[in-house]
Amino acid sequence: MVQLSAQVAHDIRSPLAALGAAAKGMELPADQCALIDGAVGRIQGIADDLLQRYRSPSAGPAKPKVSICALSGLIEQVLCEKRLQHKDKAGVKIVFGGGGDGIKAFVDPKEFQRLMSNLANNSIEAFGGPGTVSVALSAPDRKVLVEIKDNGKGIPPGILAKLGQKGETHGKAGGNGLGLYHARTTVEEWGGSFRIGSEPGKGTTVTIELPAIATAVKTENRLAVLLDNDMLVHMNWKMAAKAAGVEFKAYRTPGEFIAAVDPLPKDTPVYIDSELGNNVKGELIAIDLHAKGFTAITMATGHGPEKFANLPWLKVTDKEPPWA
Repeated sequence: MVQLSAQVAHDIRSPLAALGAAAKGMELPADQCALIDGAVGRIQGIADDLLQRYRSPSAGPAKPKVSICALSGLIEQVLCEKRLQHKDKAGVKIVFGGGGDGIKAFVDPKEFQRLMSNLANNSIEAFGGPGTVSVALSAPDRKVLVEIKDNGKGIPPGILAKLGQKGETHGKAGGNGLGLYHARTTVEEWGGSFRIGSEPGKGTTVTIELPAIATAVKTENRLAVLLDNDMLVHMNWKMAAKAAGVEFKAYRTPGEFIAAVDPLPKDTPVYIDSELGNNVKGELIAIDLHAKGFTAITMATGHGPEKFANLPWLKVTDKEPPWA
């Protein structure tokens, strides 16, 4: 089984890379391109994990990369993918109650999105026709609740009692039960609980309960600002910032960027592309900001650090969001 997993992970990497490259060349709306990029990235992460476990079997299962995460952004990104994936299914709706922007929990963001994707798929694939999947996020009584509810046909009591165990499934052609098993065991590893409630003819509700963060963790510089003339970059960064709970503003022109940045605290993280169109160079804007006292300026660019070697105070990174 381990050998097979490694082979699958290895074999999907090339077509996955090709898909990512092809998507970048498609003339699609920016939000759809961002969704494709996110989906490709999550599949790549799963493949990387499988290969890592194969290469280091003595280390046992990989330890979860748990951190404090804002759940609302993680959920919305997955549900956007699901809406695009199932847009041709008549009568199928996927809704998120929203709110809960400040709700955080200790989770592995990649694994959290993976289990949310599996749970949404479970509801949609079991409909057999029109139906609605509703996701709610709340934080009552010092705990965090994520509820995934559908109005499908429900689950008989005899089967309901077994769901969440390895190999147990219901209502899905070709299902193997691994999605629910993974969701339950993962949530329990995070110190939470996983419950399935259902009534035949009325639908099913999956409730994930996670420990609330006892003390709000104050993080300085929760606002970040970007200057880049590429709207696809804006979309990618906005989705990543929302998932990380970071307030984020993006601007296309130097004029509106400078007007927005000038009143901000001087330690605000500022990201600037080098090539801004019309022969405008981002490093010149960075020099101006540095002279005004800004201390956290980063060139987010495809150029290497050597291009900016004469500016030792300037940080250099690639075009990926710093919270990805």
